[in-house]
Amino acid sequence: MSKQLVKERVIKYLMEDLLVPHDMIDTDVPLSEFEEGAEGIIDIIVSVKDNEDYLVPVMLVSCLDEDVELEGEVVQKQIDFLEDVDNITTAGRIILTNGNQMMYADWTGEEYDTEAALPTYEQMEKELFEMEKLVNEHNHHGCGCGCGDHHHEEEAEHECCGGHGHHEDSHECCGGHGHHHGENHNCGCKH
Repeated sequence: MSKQLVKERVIKYLMEDLLVPHDMIDTDVPLSEFEEGAEGIIDIIVSVKDNEDYLVPVMLVSCLDEDVELEGEVVQKQIDFLEDVDNITTAGRIILTNGNQMMYADWTGEEYDTEAALPTYEQMEKELFEMEKLVNEHNHHGCGCGCGDHHHEEEAEHECCGGHGHHEDSHECCGGHGHHHGENHNCGCKH
């Protein structure tokens, strides 16, 4: 089976078994749509509309010809590519398939080799909205720094701020340019 036939089979599976709406499946998407200058094509992207009607990728699929076994150097290159793509798109789920076999990994770091592990579209949608809600709750503490709901006077380290407390003089969340509180530097980070 050619790569194109594998893609068609995967799309059918996504729609019939995972209940993904056809209009939430994109094929042959240039990676440059997500990051300027990025090279490569994503075979299949499953997206969810967020609360602001933006399409958010929640699953990436890379298809291989049926005669390519899911092992060895060729597959490792595909996995490396998918991991790079996932870092750019932050989809959180990647699948590599030759139409007969599949490899699946998700944002939890788990790897699966069964179709039963794949979430339905409804589950992916629900997870996205739950994550958006957590992010919104985390960012509504009023100081405008975007680092989340914690107290700036605490000496604690905050992972959401690049692993530093706001009592330090240099801020990784500001691109690491090391300015001090009170400086007028107009970078938009409010430090």
